[in-house]
Amino acid sequence: MHIFNMFKVKKEERWLAFVMLAVFLTFNMLLIISHYHVYTMGAHGGFWSIFTKNFRMSGYDNWSWITISGMRIHFITSRHPLYLTFLYPLYLLNHWLIEVFGYNFAVYFMAIVIVLSAFYAVLFAYRIYREVMGLRKFDSTLLTLLLFSFGHVLIPSMVPDHFIVSMMLLLMTLYITGKKMKKGELLTAWQSFFLAFFTAGMATSNGAKTFLAGLFANRRKFFTWKYIGIGVVFPCLLLVGIQQSQYYLLEVPQKSVISNIEKVKRQKDPKGVDEFYKKRNAWQKSHLGQTMSTASIFDWLNTSTPRTTTLIENFFGESIQLHQRHLLKDVAWDRPVFVTYNWLINYVIEAIMVLLFVFGITLAWRKRFFQMLLLWFACDITLHLILGFGITEVYIMAAGWIFIIPIAYGYLVKGLSRKYRHLLRGLLLMITLFLWIYNGGLIVSYLLNT
Repeated sequence: MHIFNMFKVKKEERWLAFVMLAVFLTFNMLLIISHYHVYTMGAHGGFWSIFTKNFRMSGYDNWSWITISGMRIHFITSRHPLYLTFLYPLYLLNHWLIEVFGYNFAVYFMAIVIVLSAFYAVLFAYRIYREVMGLRKFDSTLLTLLLFSFGHVLIPSMVPDHFIVSMMLLLMTLYITGKKMKKGELLTAWQSFFLAFFTAGMATSNGAKTFLAGLFANRRKFFTWKYIGIGVVFPCLLLVGIQQSQYYLLEVPQKSVISNIEKVKRQKDPKGVDEFYKKRNAWQKSHLGQTMSTASIFDWLNTSTPRTTTLIENFFGESIQLHQRHLLKDVAWDRPVFVTYNWLINYVIEAIMVLLFVFGITLAWRKRFFQMLLLWFACDITLHLILGFGITEVYIMAAGWIFIIPIAYGYLVKGLSRKYRHLLRGLLLMITLFLWIYNGGLIVSYLLNT
């Protein structure tokens, strides 16, 4: 599979791809317009305040805006080792443009990245249904539209965070390995290197999924010195080297500057600083079971949050259907961990979708491609629901796993008799229309009124 051909839009994909492109452009435009004059201010040294005070959507971070604007690093680079490398050239260009025009282009640069990632996520999702699973054009289109109607797939296609980029890379990995399995071909060591380098570089947990894909594609031939060395060890070592270089060249000096700023602030207003941290830590402790000080990865793990309620309201709930109350609020600031729906229909739709997902699994679990996907899903279940990593806002991680649901539906479509297949298509079509109107309407309303 030639790399450049993979990014070409095929004739049968055009209308779907460009309709979705228009959707993504519209939502990104609405997001930028919501605080246009503030977001594009060419401030020097005040970008953190500008963005954090005005952008708040469900706990997604705006650190990429801040990094591109002023090279302040607020995300954990050990969890996203390639993200800073990716943003740095955009910062250099933007820094020059701010000097020339006094206008901050960071929101536009990040919007281009987000829109392109969402655009290719659509294409790779469609191709998985069409070319890997062998579904009809109608079914492939419907399942793609269903996937992007999910609340926390649609939101990452507009917010300045890494999630839609990660989703695009994971779907690309699924597409490539799925095609390899279908043709009986092996994933080469260098293909594994590039997939692992970019997927794990965007989020380290994605690396495990890429290695599992290689294992399922190559089976015993995965365990060769060449494949392990080039396809597994080499990208890991390279990412560690990049992250450590960035840490000592950029993060350590920044920490010194921030420490001095905080010291000056505390000297000027010690009571105000103490009061801020006291209030923030009280909120974090009462709502999340933790304080702002998270010294290690273990501080992010959680065993106290109820799992059953999490599954209903957040994991399968908010991930697919946004809650009307506390709409797009941030659990770290002003949203309770659990919010219930105003309408019974939301729970009915959730129950139907989960049941169809289970039925799809029962028909698909013998397929090697789906077995690989189930192991990916098991990784997310273990990380978020068993260990409790990010469980209080688990829905913002949905883009990394939720594509398994429409894939399971695809296998269900293939496995049913003609009569029931038509009924399922009709049901999925109604759910898709409802979710686009419901989630899309809530998001537009939020952006126009913030």
